[in-house]
Formats: sequence, structure tokens, C-alpha cells
Amino acid sequence: MLRIFLCLIGLFLFLPLSHGQNWTIELDSALRRLDRDGFFDGQVLIAEEGEIRYAKSFGTTKQDEEIKGKTPLKVYSVGKSFTAVAILQLLERGKLSLSDPLTKYFPDLPYEEVTIDHLLHMTSGLPRLLALALNERDTTQILTNKDILDLMEAFRPEAATPGQSFRYNNTNYILLASIVERVSGQAFATYLKEHIFDPAGMYNSYESVPAIFSSLRKKGVNADNFFQGSGAGTVFTTAYDLYQYDQALYTERLLSEWSKAILFGLPDLPKGNESNYACGWRVEESAQGTVYYHVGDGRSMRASIQRFVDARKTLIYLHPNSNAYHEEVYKVVRNIWEGKAYELPEARVYYKVDPALYQKYIGSYESKFGTIHISTENGKLFLRPDAIPGKEELLPASDTTFYFRDQNLEWEFFLNDAGEVVGFGIQGDRENMGTPKK
Repeated sequence: MLRIFLCLIGLFLFLPLSHGQNWTIELDSALRRLDRDGFFDGQVLIAEEGEIRYAKSFGTTKQDEEIKGKTPLKVYSVGKSFTAVAILQLLERGKLSLSDPLTKYFPDLPYEEVTIDHLLHMTSGLPRLLALALNERDTTQILTNKDILDLMEAFRPEAATPGQSFRYNNTNYILLASIVERVSGQAFATYLKEHIFDPAGMYNSYESVPAIFSSLRKKGVNADNFFQGSGAGTVFTTAYDLYQYDQALYTERLLSEWSKAILFGLPDLPKGNESNYACGWRVEESAQGTVYYHVGDGRSMRASIQRFVDARKTLIYLHPNSNAYHEEVYKVVRNIWEGKAYELPEARVYYKVDPALYQKYIGSYESKFGTIHISTENGKLFLRPDAIPGKEELLPASDTTFYFRDQNLEWEFFLNDAGEVVGFGIQGDRENMGTPKK
């Protein structure tokens, strides 16, 4: 409460200027405190009417390197937009059509009704492939886009009817990147540099898969890192470069107005199955008008770009190293920018629990996420989803609630009146809990 009290004093008393004049000072002060206390590493950039109002970098990378304005960070699914732009550029040049079937480019795939448009809007019905790859491939060898295609051709996993509903699935954008390569005759990384990054002035951005291949061959490949399909979330960039990209999308440097209407256009789906997913962007209405946005989530990364196009405002937020506090830090940034009250996050409490309690939690639980396995070892509790190698430690917040060290997801073991475990799932969501597997 002391932090909140001091923060409010600074907001309302210490600075006599109006909000329009002082929010950048207040934001900088808050982020410096969050950096000092270990809650934030990364980059924040806010622009209004085409001018940068705030842009700062804080903290260090996982490799203890100082994060500067030119430090590229992996933005995961934020990079899907670049894949979509590449496809639409090829469309403008008459190299492909959105109605082209997937089998035009990969005739050995069994998905004759899936089109490029379905892939862009994630309405293809195609299956996710990680579990198949884990079961059928050598996980000591890197799985490339070509290998993913080979896997689909060999095992022909079942797909849903395309064009019926939205289903977020990286497979779609991995296939789109492969189409870019086949149509353009260039490696995907080369295409992005020559046709998107350089024209937009994004000089600290790159598609990382070539460098990842080189790194993994040196340090070793395993089940945690072997799946390396490009196009769905392997771009490294900076907040400033994303701002350059944002500004380029207001011009025709990358796409014509006709193509941008497709980029931000929503799919036509049956009533009741509507989607807000355009082509690598989500589209929503906000208090500031229409907003185009996308987020990227990694093991310990949260990336976000939000374009408030009616107000011509942009918020870019890159937070590596810890997903545990990204949501709370984001709210601080957003609320200060909008002149609202805010609270600085407090460190999570590590609760001391009797490890003997874990014995009644171990086992498997059937949930909407699939089968989740709970185990204990050396006085610690671990979670492992089915078909995924490795395990993640669950840290206790109480006798029944737990969290991951670098993520903000919190879990709960649900008990009945007799104290028996009846389920496991997201904290507080008893209705959707997974039940013990018999």
C-alpha cells in the first residue's frame, strides 16, 4: 500500500502540470522503479499523431546484456503480420491469388479445399502439429518448414472443414511462409529483409530461424527446441522498428490501400462463428475507436503492438524475461498514458508448504487443455501436459494454489468438503476444472 500511496502522491501532487504534459514523466518514473525492483525488462514506445511521445528501454536480456533501443527482441506471434504482408505483396504482383488452393503449391497434401485466404484468417481447419512431431520425429534433429510439410504429407492428419470457424493455429502461418518461399524464389528471411524490413526502415529486425539453426547445431537439439518452423513467430525486432512498421502501414510503402483493406479485413464466417482475426492482426472497437493489435507470447516473453488508427496512436510493449508480471506492468503503462489511477505490482509470495501434501495431488487430470500430469520430486511439485517433454515446477502460493516462476498463469487444486481433490485447473475456475483420471 505504501507504493500505491507514494505513486498517487507523485501523480496528483508532485507534478503541477496537466496530464497532457506530465504523463511521460510519470511513466518514466514508474518504469524506472519497476526496473529497479525487478518487475520489468524491455522496451516501451508510445506515439501520438505520428510522433514518438515516449520511448525507453530497461533492464537486461536473459544473457545479462543491457537492453538498448537497438536491441532486437523476439516478438513471437506479433511477427505473423509480416508473413501476411509478404503474401499480400505477392498478390499485388500477380504471383498468387487468395483463392488458390493449398494443393496448388503442395500437391501431396490432402487438403484440397483449403485456400490461402483460409490460412491468412486461420479458418483452414488444419490441425496443430507439435504433438505429431513429438511422436513421429527424431527430436534431436531440427524440424524445418520443409520437414513440417513432409510430416503432413506422410501422416495426413485429419482436418476440420475449412471456412467454418476460426481456430488459432501456427500451422497456417508456417505454410504461408513456405508459399512465400516457393512463389518468390527467396528464402523467407531474405524476402522479409528486402521487401518489408528495409523498405520500412526496420534496420534492427530479422527472421531468426537461420541464426537459430546455427546456434542449435552448436549447443544441441532436444525436444524443447527442435520445432523451428518460420513464419508464425520467429522474428526479432525492436519497439522502434515496430513503430517504423506502424507508420509504413499508414502509407503505401509496403502495401496499396486495396491490399491493406484485405490485411485488416475480417473473414466471412457462418453466423455464430464470427471472428475478430484479420490477417496477422486482431480488430476490435475501443474507447479510442478501431484498434488493430496482436500479442506475442513466449516462455518468458510478452510482446504487444496496438494501433489506434482513428486516433493515430500507437502503443508498443516488449517485456522479455518474465511473464509473471507482464500484465500488471502493462496496466501501469496503459493507465498512466490514459490518465487513470494505477497500482505498482508486488512480488509474489512463496508459501512454505509441507511437501507431504503433494502426495494427494499427484496423478493425471483430464481438462480442456488435454491430459495434464502432476508429479513430485525432491520435495517439489511439477506439471507436464500430455505429449510435451519436460516439466514445469509449480510454486506454492497456498496449500491449494500454485504458479509458474516466469508466467502469470495460476493453478488450483479444487477440494470437496471432505478435503479430497476433485479437480485441477486455472485458479478460481472450478466450472472448467480438469477431473482426476481414473
